[in-house]
Amino acid sequence: MENMKIAGEVEKQLALERNDVINGKPYITVVADDSWMKRSYSNAYNSLSGIGAIISDHTKKILFVGVRNKFCAICDVAERNGIEPKAHKCYKNFDRNASSTRMESDVIAEGFKCSLECMG
Repeated sequence: MENMKIAGEVEKQLALERNDVINGKPYITVVADDSWMKRSYSNAYNSLSGIGAIISDHTKKILFVGVRNKFCAICDVAERNGIEPKAHKCYKNFDRNASSTRMESDVIAEGFKCSLECMG
């Protein structure tokens, strides 16, 4: 996280030096990519996890990485047994019934929102 924050500050400074500014805010060109697995053996299965990243086109540094998970094994076992899950760090952060493709746009949107908040 610290390296991404530093990379963002470097990008901001470089944009200011290039006078790449709109309405007083520096702008940078980025490449965004994301992925989720789709497996097909005898049936098609969509992945329960996905990842997205935003990378600077100028310095090629990673500015943001986000992960989406539709599943937590501890919560799943507890739910199937009709009990409360034990205290744990749950990484489930996305609706299991939502489409896997929605994970992609959600993580990239979070990255852009974060960049706007960070630059003030």
